[in-house]
Amino acid sequence: MIKHKNGIALLLFFAAFSGQIFANRIDSLDITHYNLSISLRNIDNKQISGKASISGLINFNQTSALTLDLLKLGVDSILIKGKPVNFTNTDSTVSFILDKEYYQADSIQFDIYYKGSPVKDSRWGGFFFSGNYAFNMGVGMGSNPPNFGRCWFPCNDNFIDRATYEFHITTDSGFMAVCSGLQEPATNHLDGSITWNWRLGQTIPTYIANVAVSKYVLVSSNYAGIQRNIPIVLAVAAADTLKAKASFARLNQAMQCFEERFGPYLFDRIGYVGVPFNSGAMEHACNISYPLYAVDGTGNYETLMAHELSHHWWGNLVTTRVAADMWLNEGWASYCEALFLECVNGRNAYDAKIGDEIFEYLRWAHVRDGGFLPVSGVPLAQTYGTHVYTKGGAMVHTLRSMMGDSAFFAACRYYLKSLPFRDVISFNLMDYFTGFSKVDMVAFFNVWIYDAGDLDLQIVSLKPKSSGVFVLKTQVMRRHKTEMPSYLEVVLSLYDLKGNKTDFPVTIRPSWDGSASNELNLDNNIAFMALNENNKLALAKTTKKEWIKSTGAKTYSNTLFTATVQQVTDSVLLFTEHHFAGPNFSALQQVPGIRISAERYWHVDGLFDENFKATAFFNYDGSTPSTKNGGFLDNELIKGSEDSLVLLYRPNAETAFVVETDLTFQPGGSKTDKVGRFWVNNLKKGDYAFGYKDFTASVSPVLDSKREMNIFPNPTEDILNIELPIMHLSGKLSVYDYSGTLIELVQVKKNDKSLSIETKGFNKGAYILVFEDSKGMVTKNFIVK
Repeated sequence: MIKHKNGIALLLFFAAFSGQIFANRIDSLDITHYNLSISLRNIDNKQISGKASISGLINFNQTSALTLDLLKLGVDSILIKGKPVNFTNTDSTVSFILDKEYYQADSIQFDIYYKGSPVKDSRWGGFFFSGNYAFNMGVGMGSNPPNFGRCWFPCNDNFIDRATYEFHITTDSGFMAVCSGLQEPATNHLDGSITWNWRLGQTIPTYIANVAVSKYVLVSSNYAGIQRNIPIVLAVAAADTLKAKASFARLNQAMQCFEERFGPYLFDRIGYVGVPFNSGAMEHACNISYPLYAVDGTGNYETLMAHELSHHWWGNLVTTRVAADMWLNEGWASYCEALFLECVNGRNAYDAKIGDEIFEYLRWAHVRDGGFLPVSGVPLAQTYGTHVYTKGGAMVHTLRSMMGDSAFFAACRYYLKSLPFRDVISFNLMDYFTGFSKVDMVAFFNVWIYDAGDLDLQIVSLKPKSSGVFVLKTQVMRRHKTEMPSYLEVVLSLYDLKGNKTDFPVTIRPSWDGSASNELNLDNNIAFMALNENNKLALAKTTKKEWIKSTGAKTYSNTLFTATVQQVTDSVLLFTEHHFAGPNFSALQQVPGIRISAERYWHVDGLFDENFKATAFFNYDGSTPSTKNGGFLDNELIKGSEDSLVLLYRPNAETAFVVETDLTFQPGGSKTDKVGRFWVNNLKKGDYAFGYKDFTASVSPVLDSKREMNIFPNPTEDILNIELPIMHLSGKLSVYDYSGTLIELVQVKKNDKSLSIETKGFNKGAYILVFEDSKGMVTKNFIVK
């Protein structure tokens, strides 16, 4: 599907998980096959009627009744072996008495006759009638669970139950039904109606089964895959066939890209069907519902094409078991957009896409999703949020960078080959990737996947120690984050006076406070430097580098920076960084009476001297518009009148900030709307940060107010030691497994500083530790090995 505080988030997570487990009840039937005979005639009436012939295996002994999901559709009758049975039909389910008592592994087949007006989800998805079109979109983003097969046929509507499918869809003359799977001969009826027959041979969960009806024609071709020739079918209106061919011109290249890196395509065919849906696409198996606006005869939407196609590895082939791990579907598919661009346009296109995605989630994920969330373990309401899609994709990029291409793609192929047509959680991906490189997967998942917030890596200094030996000092800053990484492998880029760049791999090993020091053998000819300029890791900063040869305005949206060049001789290199974390500084560098922003700052550098003249805008915005299309940048800093705002400057990270005075202060419509800018008259190399006049400001930086809880060892085998948050109150400590089941509960007294939990009886896997008192909630993830 395309992309369209912490304590509270975790509370919502468990509430959502409990609701989801209830909605996805423990079913007594493992459905193995759906045979759907449905009439979609007279689509102006917006009605559906049909028969679902369902086959499956009983899960428990002495089963005498079954319940299936069916949303606001009426049931006429249910037959077992041709004989009617008693049933009850609610708005969300149909339950019925079996013809006898069944035992585990017994097979059963029954027919459900139903009809009605299928519904749409309140947010995204459902069943749609629009003009000459009738079609389903298999996810209900506002529903619990989000699986939405139940809006058009009776089913076990969850991520776990997989089945094969037959579709027999009857339409009026002139219409065609296109479904998941391969087409079989159609049946023409005397009244002019036609039954279109399709069969899908692979097992899929209900949400990716698809039907679409309209006046379609099929644009057919073949792709020479790794193992076989694979049919391609594009279903569009006759007038759109040429546009479809142009819009999908690089579909074969996308297939080659993904097959080479992930393994063979295992579904019956490759398929897209055009539908009048204006909010994205849906990865239905073999029959991706694709918006008509994207069939425009250009390549403008080809990353959407690639995103949905990649789901046939990430999501359709191996499916998340729970909504809380949706990044396994959507984060990986979002990453595949960048991977596709790399395959067809080169590495620079990939890097640009990754850079855009990093900015997107740093700027908006916590705003749109209501807080800083982990990638794995999101609340139900954020299942299809920015943390899952955009940050999830950036985390896949980070994993690839840390492992290296050879190991990363080998691990991808092994994981997908080992778990085809299975459901998984994040622990499974971690487990299957372990051993493919030197990367400690448990440490990676604890820092990058299971923990909320972001890491920012800042340069403090680079100074010569002796001939050819330099000392690099750095500082890791945590943005609403608990975990400190044991190491960060990054690239130090060094530029000489001519702009020639040399990259050095550096392993940063931060101490408990985030500080680190590295000795490097370097050339003395260093004009300026940058860490992680190439976004090898997805850190809490964005960068922009440009050679400037002329005067005029320069706007760099990804670094939230605008400069107007007034004078330039020859060409200069301007380098800007926007850090989504406060600058590092010591107590001695605190500006008396001024609170320095803990939210963000800019770093300006490059190859320019006094002959280069430029002005620059530094915009502040602490507004909170309900549309969430701006603001949310300086909300913690600006607490009152904008008259108290100042712009601070320092030439490097070892000098103190001072108030910049060579500027014009330009507040917005009022002094309290929290929107405005500082217009700096003479742009200089160094750091720029906002400050706020506050005579109670301490001599230390404003720290994240979130309490912390330390645990060790992690992973563990027998004992988990827990250091509780400082100055906590009486409360409780809970351990949940990844399905949301409570494993252990311990009462905690106010004076307890630490305690231990015996884990030798736990199953291997990932767990969530939650401490809760009247001050709020603190969480940690741990692994039992």
